[in-house]
Amino acid sequence: MQDRITSRDQENTINALSTYSLLRSRIFFKLINGPVTLNMQLQDSRILGNSVNSPGIANEDQTKPSFHQVYINVNNIFKRNWIIQLGRFHLPLGQQRIFSKNNWNNIGRSFEGFLTYRNSPKGTLRLFHLINDERFDRLDNDLYDQTIDGFYFDHSIKRINQFAGTTIEVYGFRTWMPEERENVIEKNFRTTYGSRLNTSFLFLNLEVEGALQSGKISRGNVESFLTAVNLGVILDFIPIVNSFSIGNEFISGDDESTRLFEGFAKPFGAGHKWHGYYDYSSHKSFKDNYHVGLKEWNLKAKLSGLLGFNLNANYHNFTDAVQGNKFGDELDLIFSRKLPSGGNWSLGYALYWENGGDAPLDFTYLMISFIL
Repeated sequence: MQDRITSRDQENTINALSTYSLLRSRIFFKLINGPVTLNMQLQDSRILGNSVNSPGIANEDQTKPSFHQVYINVNNIFKRNWIIQLGRFHLPLGQQRIFSKNNWNNIGRSFEGFLTYRNSPKGTLRLFHLINDERFDRLDNDLYDQTIDGFYFDHSIKRINQFAGTTIEVYGFRTWMPEERENVIEKNFRTTYGSRLNTSFLFLNLEVEGALQSGKISRGNVESFLTAVNLGVILDFIPIVNSFSIGNEFISGDDESTRLFEGFAKPFGAGHKWHGYYDYSSHKSFKDNYHVGLKEWNLKAKLSGLLGFNLNANYHNFTDAVQGNKFGDELDLIFSRKLPSGGNWSLGYALYWENGGDAPLDFTYLMISFIL
């Protein structure tokens, strides 16, 4: 990977090229015995050349492989196609605005806890209990545990006349965040309810998602929301250009003039999938309810047949959701090509104009992956 490092703390801007390489290796094992399945995924994630790897030195490697996923599946519970899953696992839901496996990150994201789901012609219903922080070292009970309890239901409608298909998703979950004050445990929480619709009609594709969030945290009450509207045009009948879309992503921010906290928290959602490839911290991290939010307009185009390469060209305009102050503009050019033996090659170049500045910040990456 290559990243352009820019120092703005000095009168003279200093540009230097920093090159580093990330390597992620995974191997998956699946053991089946009747209705019980044991799934294990070992992962080794590292920066090549890091001293903890002991490169070129006859010392012990301090970067140890670990179980990125390890869980048990019990199938066909009560002979009604119910499945129970227990352990550490991925949980990518919907378009991963809320729950993602964060696959762009060299480590990725896994959840730990309990998941049960049922597949039927009407759709898939998931119920889950996730443990973010088991406070067994503080008390001999579960009152301090940080957990998530929720459901996620998706239903697909097959093609009807001109409609190519429709997917409807409904979800709700509560995040428990207990805190001790004056020897009393306060059971703080955030509750999120939302829905997503994705449908195609003739050559148009429409995606709409909305979510409301409320609750009580240590500093006050929460009232926030998230909306997303993306309209695409499918252009497969035109050479080179496959599709074009325009979209708006809105994450409410906290207005400090009110007594409420209006920032929408989505600490487990995908970042690069929606908000550009340049890691501008002000609109990448929505871990709590105290941020200023995000209002984003984007234009995206997919092209193919460019000397064997595919190209995704994306433009983003970022402003905060409270005062409308501009964060910046971003242009992403992502070239990709399939390789033999299940491989994929991707080269990305991102330009970021901070707050409408003339000189852009830039970011370049090269990613090669194989699934064998």
